[in-house]
Amino acid sequence: MARDMVFLHGWGTHPVIWEPLLEFFPEARALPLPGYAGSEMASSLDEMAAKLAAQLQDGTELVGWSLGGLLAVRIALAYPEKVSGLTLIAATPCFVNREDWPHGIAGEVFVRFANNLAFDYAGTIRRFLSLQAQGSSDVREVLALLRRKLLDQPRPAAGALEAGLAILQNADLRAGMQRLAMPLTLIHGTGDKLAPVAAARWLADALPHAKLHEVEGAGHAPFLSHARLVADILEDASHG
Repeated sequence: MARDMVFLHGWGTHPVIWEPLLEFFPEARALPLPGYAGSEMASSLDEMAAKLAAQLQDGTELVGWSLGGLLAVRIALAYPEKVSGLTLIAATPCFVNREDWPHGIAGEVFVRFANNLAFDYAGTIRRFLSLQAQGSSDVREVLALLRRKLLDQPRPAAGALEAGLAILQNADLRAGMQRLAMPLTLIHGTGDKLAPVAAARWLADALPHAKLHEVEGAGHAPFLSHARLVADILEDASHG
């Protein structure tokens, strides 16, 4: 029986980003986040989660990367019947540092992206892609792959990028993580500059049923730099 596996991409990207991993899981689907790839726009985390959940069958194995990871968690919390297993790749319940949360990055990073989007869309996306590739032992190859696959895609709907940045800057799902009852797999690059691996370690400590896989030499996109390894982890997770 084929596994019902769905992949959610990150901010400023596109479902095409999953192509290297989908080669290992041809039965899987990669859904666009709301406002991407011609899909209907949504502005808030809850609205996005609702639109994505409506496209899922009950008992889906949900894989979320970065912003897609935040959405995957929100779906699992709000619609638990939809999610039989959850895998978070380079994800964190809170991307920005707070007084009681030292495992994020400075909020000014997202503010700069938001301010630059209107003036230099292509340049802003290129800089964001560069930041995602940092920390990878194969940074040039990862960056080339990201750019080749993404920069030719249609621009997201008006407001989609800004809405996603606002979610990354403001969302904090830590309080709800204990309610995740389904199997949880964490995949995180040790060199991640956007979501420090300390966040994944915090999750692994806080959730006894979570299993953390640290990918040495990977940055924010381990499924690109270490596709075979990430595929093996997903295969062994046996969610569902």
